[in-house]
Amino acid sequence: MEWLVSGLIFLHVTSGAVALVTFWLPLLLPKGKQAHRVTGRVFAISMIVCGVIAMVLASFHLTSPQWVEGAADTRLQLGWMMLYLGLLATVLVLFGLKTVRNKGRHHLYKTTWILFLHGALALLAAWVFWLGWSQRELLLIGVAFIAFLMVPGNLRFILRKPVAAPGKLRREWLYQHFTSMIGAGIAGYSAFLSFGAAMYMPTHAFNPYLWTIPTILGVSFMMWLSKRQPRYD
Repeated sequence: MEWLVSGLIFLHVTSGAVALVTFWLPLLLPKGKQAHRVTGRVFAISMIVCGVIAMVLASFHLTSPQWVEGAADTRLQLGWMMLYLGLLATVLVLFGLKTVRNKGRHHLYKTTWILFLHGALALLAAWVFWLGWSQRELLLIGVAFIAFLMVPGNLRFILRKPVAAPGKLRREWLYQHFTSMIGAGIAGYSAFLSFGAAMYMPTHAFNPYLWTIPTILGVSFMMWLSKRQPRYD
C-alpha cells in the first residue's frame, strides 16, 4: 500500500507542477493560435490528472489515518480541503473545455454530468465552509468562496436561454472559458501554497494569507481580461 501512496504522490506533484507552469502560457500567448491550443491542452490534461489524484489522496486522509502523518484535526481538514480543491479544479477545467467544444451552441451545455458535477461541487464547498466556520479556520472559509463565485455563474450560463443583442453575436462562451480556466488555476495555486506550507512550514499550514495571493491575482486577472474580451462581437 505504501508504494501506491508514494506513486500517487509522485504523479500528483509532477502533474501539478506541469499545470502550474503551463497555466500562464495560454493566457499570455495569442488566443486561438496553435501554441495557445497546445499549451492549453497540456494545462487542462495535467490539471485534471492532478485533481483526480488529489481526490484519491484525500480519501486516504479521511479514511486511512495510518497512511497519513499529523494530528487528527489537521489530517481531516487537509483531507476535506484536498478533496474540494481537486474537485474544483477538475470541474472547472472540464467546463472550460466544454465551452471550447460547444462555443455558441447553447443547447449542448445542459447535460446531466455537468450539472451533477457543479451540484456536487456546490455541496462540497458548503461543507468545507461549515467546517471552516465551526473550527474557525479562515483558510477553509476562504477557499470555499472560490466555488461560491464560480458555480452560480457557470450554472446561470448553462441554464438560461441565450438572448442575442441586436445586430451582435454573443460570445459569453469565451468569457466562461477563460474564467473557468483561471478559476482552476486559482485552485491549483491555492493547493500548492497551502499543502506546500503544511509539508515544509507546518506552523503556516492554515495561514490565510497564503491562499489569498492566488485568489487576489486570479480574480484581478479575470477582471482585466473581462474588459479586454467583450461578451459581444
